[in-house]
Amino acid sequence: METNCNVIRDLLPLYADQICSEESRDLVDGHLAQCRDCSALLGQMRSVEIETGLRSETEDVLRRQAGFFKRRSALVGAVIAGIFMIPVLVCLIVNLACGAALDWFFIVLASLVTAASLIVVPLMMPENKLPWTMGTFTASVLLLLGVICIYTQGTWFFVVASSVLFGFSLSLLPVAVCTRPLVTVLGRQKGLTVMTAATVFFGLMMLSIGLYVKSGEYAGIALAISLPILLFIWVLFLIIRYAKIRGLLKAGICTVLVGIFSFFADHFVNRCMGIRKPLPVFRPFTWSLDTINDNVYWLLLLGCFIVGVPLIFIGIAKKGKR
Repeated sequence: METNCNVIRDLLPLYADQICSEESRDLVDGHLAQCRDCSALLGQMRSVEIETGLRSETEDVLRRQAGFFKRRSALVGAVIAGIFMIPVLVCLIVNLACGAALDWFFIVLASLVTAASLIVVPLMMPENKLPWTMGTFTASVLLLLGVICIYTQGTWFFVVASSVLFGFSLSLLPVAVCTRPLVTVLGRQKGLTVMTAATVFFGLMMLSIGLYVKSGEYAGIALAISLPILLFIWVLFLIIRYAKIRGLLKAGICTVLVGIFSFFADHFVNRCMGIRKPLPVFRPFTWSLDTINDNVYWLLLLGCFIVGVPLIFIGIAKKGKR
């Protein structure tokens, strides 16, 4: 019987797929009528085949449905894009009929492009919708600003454009770097990428403002005010992101640093600008226009130490624990 079972089990795959000879089939049928183990093994093989077939059919159905929804989204996007063309054509016809210049027509056109970047692009793109939407929206906003600046004969485009890019680097870029194509490329450097981009756009914004105001004192004032804050933000980022210490210890250190920086920043900036200003004096029982700022600085410093120092001790105490 054992020899027979070994032979039958070798034939079972061919038997289950119905590709064995008639003689082998008769042999397997006769054996299965007497052997429960081989019958159970055949049942398992057929259940695996059924499960594999169902999985294949499910994936095929999902693939077809995904293709259907992509085509439907593209169709809806094309229809909406056509609807957007109606006001463009109306504006163009009215503008030409009135014999006016095409100034406000291009402003309307750029505005519709901005709206389309938020409505049409997500429907038209088959994948990576979020980064494409953010990218086209940023470009369309810059286009709109450029068109308005040209037709108002302004000189403010680079100031506003650099400010918009800096704002988007703080609000949109942290989301964009977590989307599928960018997260694969950047890996664990997403935070560093956002910080670097925001710093570059901040510097570009400050440079554009300086070129716009054309003041000889601007560079010194801008550096004295912005550089310490920028360096402090980078210190906090490096501690939070790369310091190999526990979260509570990081939180305590950053809280204490925020208190110290807030207390001394105004004094340091004034010294850099050549203004001699004494350190804040704590007068908790006197609150007036002359004392309120100093008291707030002291309360902020004390509050950060009251919160931060216990966090530091708790983080150190838990350092050795798992």
